[in-house]
Amino acid sequence: FRKSSDPMVRCSFHGAVLGFYSAIMTGHAQTGGGPPPSGGGPPPGGAPPGMGGGGAGTLVATEPHFAVNAEKQCNAATTGPVTITGYIYCDNYFEFWFNGALVAKDPMTFTPHNAVEVSFEWDGVSDKEYAIMCMDYASTSGYEYTETDAPQLGDGVLIAEFSDGTVTSSAWSVFVVTSGPTTASIEAGCSATNLGACVVETVEEPAGWVDRGFAVDESWSSATEYTADVAGWGRTPSWNSSASCCGTATSPMTQGPLPLNGGCSVNYAPDSPDGLAVAVVQSECLDPTVVLSELRSTMIWSSDLERDNRVLFRLTVPADTVSSSVECPVCDAAVKAAGSQRERKEVRTLSADEWKKVVEAMWIMKTTSQADGVAAYGASFRTYDYFVVKHAVAERDLRGDQAHGGPMFMTWHTAFTLEFENALLSVDPSILALPYWDASIVEPSVFTEDYFGSCPGTGPGSEVVDGAFKNWPITSNFTLDIYTTATGEAIVSPFAGSQVGMLRGATSTRTETVVMRFGSDAYTFASNDFWKCSNLDGYWNDWYGCAEGGIVGGLSLVNAVIHGGAHQGIGGKSGSDSSDFEDPTTSPNDPIFFFHHANVDRSAFHWMANNADKRATYYGYPAEDVTGAGQNAGKSFYGQSLLDTMSDAWPFTAQDLGFSDSTEAQTNADILCRVAPPTAVYTYDSLVACAAGDGSACKATWEAAEPTTTPASTTVVAESSTTVVSTTSDIENTTVAGSDQATASSASDIGAAALGLVVLLHRS
Repeated sequence: FRKSSDPMVRCSFHGAVLGFYSAIMTGHAQTGGGPPPSGGGPPPGGAPPGMGGGGAGTLVATEPHFAVNAEKQCNAATTGPVTITGYIYCDNYFEFWFNGALVAKDPMTFTPHNAVEVSFEWDGVSDKEYAIMCMDYASTSGYEYTETDAPQLGDGVLIAEFSDGTVTSSAWSVFVVTSGPTTASIEAGCSATNLGACVVETVEEPAGWVDRGFAVDESWSSATEYTADVAGWGRTPSWNSSASCCGTATSPMTQGPLPLNGGCSVNYAPDSPDGLAVAVVQSECLDPTVVLSELRSTMIWSSDLERDNRVLFRLTVPADTVSSSVECPVCDAAVKAAGSQRERKEVRTLSADEWKKVVEAMWIMKTTSQADGVAAYGASFRTYDYFVVKHAVAERDLRGDQAHGGPMFMTWHTAFTLEFENALLSVDPSILALPYWDASIVEPSVFTEDYFGSCPGTGPGSEVVDGAFKNWPITSNFTLDIYTTATGEAIVSPFAGSQVGMLRGATSTRTETVVMRFGSDAYTFASNDFWKCSNLDGYWNDWYGCAEGGIVGGLSLVNAVIHGGAHQGIGGKSGSDSSDFEDPTTSPNDPIFFFHHANVDRSAFHWMANNADKRATYYGYPAEDVTGAGQNAGKSFYGQSLLDTMSDAWPFTAQDLGFSDSTEAQTNADILCRVAPPTAVYTYDSLVACAAGDGSACKATWEAAEPTTTPASTTVVAESSTTVVSTTSDIENTTVAGSDQATASSASDIGAAALGLVVLLHRS
């Protein structure tokens, strides 16, 4: 920037900046900071203090809303206005305009150092013009804490992320309005002990700098990038929902708490040193370390971090700029007519005759060869072992696990259960649909003679010797050679069965010839936890983080995990030996697998229905630069991204899944297109029932239910709510309580300390 030497332009900080601070503080006391953002609360990283999250212990008390996708999603064709959401953090205060219109003002003018969620409309046609005024507090001397024994120069910083992919970086232009103490005054003796000699310089703002069409000139410069190690995050806020309080505000003069209201939601003003009350909602009181990440955006300021105090920032993004190089494919799947989808039901709601048909069909699949089955039941028939082997081939892929440890977990398993369902119905079409097992329902138990038999197994080696699938055989003398892809090609895979030649994982030495279980029939899963994940307002990887790890964006959302908990709790281990249901490679050996995974699919199905507004971008499924999690930590490989074929060593074809007679291999996008709630051949009884009623049975309850905030993804707000940007690529070594097999390792070179997301993975 250029500092003016014109005495008519230069002025003391008294008249300009101090007056400006007084105005904005008084204005906030009157208006509450303007209209609150329509989106909701904290993004990536650890849980905001006071929200109860941030670890595997205390659950977050308020409903999270993830307003920014941490992953690169595909670019959907723009056909009209688009809502853009985002998060802005400025040390200490900001005002934000988009295309000439004021969007938001920071309600907290000094401390705590809060981030604010914003939401605004873009017409989808014009260039996007971002303008932010950011101000670091400084007195007439340029120093803060001037009523203490140690006045100091503060430092400002701006970091922001928006859902259209716009982030702060050196691409932004910067103009310095106030700066001080000036070099001349420092040379004249200005210091922390001689504040009277200090001078702050102010220049006029460029006329119309917030307006649409404004062009920066040579008086603007490129923003300078900084790191948090240099600029810092400040004193992060803690939200108190019962008091609508954003932490304790302090004085920029005395450094102590402001006396008014105990410092609860108050701002300092020169003429009201005790503080002025200000209205704050939770989406304006976000922990910036949670909602923002230096892995996605950059802290910026002018070239002088300490002395430049009021700074203007501008960025123009051409209308045709895209955040990803991947265009969203057009989904041509037809929407199913009302009542035409087959209905998957909870297993215990089936009549005895209906359940008997399911069991008999599965036994036929288990005991009939592929050739004989196709001859008797048609092209959709598959042997039961076909599915065990297909799962093993995907899991043991040398590039990385193709069916777990990333966003493709659910798309792959959705296709897998659908192919199984098609095979089941080929044997007996009167079954109508694959049932699911809801582990939140305790009575009647499914671990009985009528259903899945004992848990743990009651045989001498914990074999399951009772139940509808008693003595379910495990294939011995396994060979992969008898299996081919749908097009007749040999399957290339390192999977060769167990060390003793059985159809089990490579490390297994167990010789039992029937299914084993080492877990407990006391396993259950809280219904409310199921609905928390199923109703999560976020993106694809946010649901995955909830269902697989229970922790999203550093927020602990649920007590247990929908997917891996059952594998560990029911299957379990005996010493270092995995049970069949716990073995990550061949877990479909236990028939309970498909009923459990139909229930996991039910959660994803409800989640997609609740996030139907994201369908055009395939629910925010990562389209590029995908990094795995857990066993895929740090790995990027074909099969993970939106347009990749799922497990191309043994792919699902359109024919396998009943989409058409084509042998075209299916991608993750194909599944999200054709097996979404409006287009899938099936639905769920719970979705049907809740659509017909008031939907309350399919909703979650949260500890903090008082409506004290305005709701505001990869960020969190509530009813009261919490908003968070998250990513499932961020995983640290963590285990599910009671299991040494739920270990998840670092998903990438990005540590959990940076993004604050822990995903507890089980690979089955």
